[in-house]
Amino acid sequence: MQFVKRSIPVVILLMSASFGLAQHTPISAGFTLGGANYLGEIGGKLEPRGSVLDADIISTSPTFGGFLRYAANDRVRISGEVNYVHIRQADRNAEDPARQARNLNFRNRMVEFGFRTDFTVFHIADRSTNRNFAKPGKLFVKGFVFTGVYGVLHNPQAQITYDPNNEWEDRWYDLRPLTTEGQVEEYASLIAAIPMGLGIEFGMGYGWVLGLEASWRTTFTDYLDDISGMYANPDYLSPLAEAISSQSNTTVIEAINDPASGNVLNHQYQEGGTYRGNPDTNDSYGTVQVTLARIIDTRTSFERALDHISRRR
Repeated sequence: MQFVKRSIPVVILLMSASFGLAQHTPISAGFTLGGANYLGEIGGKLEPRGSVLDADIISTSPTFGGFLRYAANDRVRISGEVNYVHIRQADRNAEDPARQARNLNFRNRMVEFGFRTDFTVFHIADRSTNRNFAKPGKLFVKGFVFTGVYGVLHNPQAQITYDPNNEWEDRWYDLRPLTTEGQVEEYASLIAAIPMGLGIEFGMGYGWVLGLEASWRTTFTDYLDDISGMYANPDYLSPLAEAISSQSNTTVIEAINDPASGNVLNHQYQEGGTYRGNPDTNDSYGTVQVTLARIIDTRTSFERALDHISRRR
């Protein structure tokens, strides 16, 4: 009977600790740093936007961001993210002589924000420590895949590279308000993107987690690079829009020295229409990032004390 009386407080402590752990799943916060690339009308290999392999590594640009992640259980995790993503490209980097002769360029410094869901594929943990959602084991390796939805604020810009009369400043110009393809209205500055990717994480102890992620974003716009349809009639463009929208010239074509590059008339407005881009496919972009996160212990001090007592028992 005396044993039972002494055991009751211990049982209550253990039940309370277990309840606390069950009610407080882990939250982690961290940041990302890496590189970004894109597939669209500018640059690329002979088959633009054929696959991720068409992305040109020399145009890789920086990306960084921050996130807050909530583990619903040991298989599913939900993240809120904000990222800065810089993409850029120029036709001079293309392998296709015709695109080299077109001589267009762009950059787009974007801010994306949204949510994603991670699904664990495998999880190898140090079993010598007590694994639970509030205080995971010290050492682990986790592989996962993810998808979600982002909103993306974007603003494509371009430089004028052919200016024989020195009419224009040597700087980046915002393209959306110029309606370089003769659009009736400006295309949207806020678009949607669907990320799909995979990653691996390494638990380093003391709540720190190092990871590597690769993902690709499918977008719902063809104007990340400001190119989609046909050359516009210059009579309906401002002088600046005309100078940016068609930058082919004889100097560039002669330097290419390939009949496949065509002539200047192939890369400017003509009666009947001349294609500037491919309106049948949208632009996309991707990132490869290193992540560093810190697991946040969401338990109260009382619950941590109960957990400590239960471990000592």
